[in-house]
Amino acid sequence: MKNILSFGLTSLVSVALAQVAPTVDLGYEIHGATVNTTGDYYLFSSVPYAQQPVGDLRFQKPVALSEKTNGTVNNGSTTTMCMQAYPAWILALQAQAYGVDEATIEAILASQPGQTESCLVLDVYVPAAVFNKSVAETPVLLWIHGGGFTSGSKISSGSPAGLIARSQLSNESEVIFVSINYRLGMFGWLAGDDVTPNLGLYDQRMAMEWVQKYISRFGGDPNKLTVMGESAGASSILHHITGYGGAVSAPFQRAISQSPAFQFNINTTKTYDLTLDVASNVTEMTISSVEQLKSLDLATLQAINQRVVIQAMQGTFNYGIVTDGTYVPKTPQVLLLEGKFDHSVNVMASHMSNESIPFIPSSLTTAANIQAYLTSSLPQATPETIAYILQTVYPDVLDGTYPWTTEFARAATIASEINFACSTNYLATAFANKTYNYVFSYPPGYHAADLPYIFFNGDTTTADDGLPVNETLAHALQDYIVAFVQTGKPQAEGLVDFPEYGSEAAVLDFTYGGVVRGVDDLANPRCDWIQQAMAEGLI
Repeated sequence: MKNILSFGLTSLVSVALAQVAPTVDLGYEIHGATVNTTGDYYLFSSVPYAQQPVGDLRFQKPVALSEKTNGTVNNGSTTTMCMQAYPAWILALQAQAYGVDEATIEAILASQPGQTESCLVLDVYVPAAVFNKSVAETPVLLWIHGGGFTSGSKISSGSPAGLIARSQLSNESEVIFVSINYRLGMFGWLAGDDVTPNLGLYDQRMAMEWVQKYISRFGGDPNKLTVMGESAGASSILHHITGYGGAVSAPFQRAISQSPAFQFNINTTKTYDLTLDVASNVTEMTISSVEQLKSLDLATLQAINQRVVIQAMQGTFNYGIVTDGTYVPKTPQVLLLEGKFDHSVNVMASHMSNESIPFIPSSLTTAANIQAYLTSSLPQATPETIAYILQTVYPDVLDGTYPWTTEFARAATIASEINFACSTNYLATAFANKTYNYVFSYPPGYHAADLPYIFFNGDTTTADDGLPVNETLAHALQDYIVAFVQTGKPQAEGLVDFPEYGSEAAVLDFTYGGVVRGVDDLANPRCDWIQQAMAEGLI
């Protein structure tokens, strides 16, 4: 699964400069671009969007930059990503995918260049024609990467050159692309009484606010901002739509949420205690507070972060978004049900046909194993609730009455619907069925297998699970995305009409045979029950 959890190991390679690179005065620095002559766009790389979270700002909310130009030109030539960490089950999948042992893949990933705490930066890709017009009217697409909130970066999903090229071919305006870093693992998602939870969410929001304030200097329209994300990035978007329980507007106008991933078994107390226990073991001192963590050197913190994350059970990462009573007063699923969200956002959402296959143990082939797995996955659920889920919501009936005919397929359906897919149906329902939803069924249909399509750049040999990218499907998906960013409606010339979700739960399905219209498989009583159970605190 080389693209599992938006984790890709791809890197951005700039084309040689063939003309003078432009600069932008941001008030706090002058930032220079590189020129991509093949794609006819400028790349402003590693632009700071906040003060860097080091020293006294470590484990604090992001702080805005002060506008004081120092006259120097920053060209963003240094690779920059936030500190990375990987659970053992991800290392095993990656080792298998690349044909090496787990120790080797762990060493490779741990030594990735560019890892730093000073990582609150973003990339801006601007078509040359847009920048040279000096008119702030171009729509903007901001990408939030996935990676389980413990890995990934602004370039880990791939280059947006293909998306930019499709926008240049359209009858509408071109598109500016922005990709962001945000703090990961312990650095961005540690929660406890002496630390602000969900720092990574605040990072993301500050990046969006940076776009609102500065994108006009690149030719972008701050009132035409679409945020798009996959997996952890997609669930982040749901949290921004429902941020502060809807009391504060989302800092964007449109959203594309692709395979939103949720961890419902994060125990903040357990993870906090585990972090301090690991810190004590690593340092051979008694570490009992975040203030003490804050004083440790970066190499030590990196070791602590990895040792906590590596212990996560399959399908989880130990760190991630938690309810905090402020930005996240309740889970998005509940806030959507209660109507507590920004109703003005225009939404497009998607899920994969086999989301959870890489996330669940292959041993889930018996009813007893499924019960044990579900109990550990939903620690808040009582034995009575677990029994109801397995007897009534997802009954052990394998005769084709339900969408499963084996115990493993039953387990996969449970994990897919609860942890990923049902949330896209909740978005549609909350927005009065006026969203645009699609399902990506092209084999294998695993979580994040659509990333090579979203970021397709013409290389059909780019493969996941042995299947080459279908160029026709890739261009269709990119054209729908670009059209949505441009107009709020994913309609493109020569393509199948993309229906509104509507009362019929209409979706587009990207299949092996092409793009077809269909009915959402998530408009089912199981998803309805899950959302209501969340609202009642049963799971």
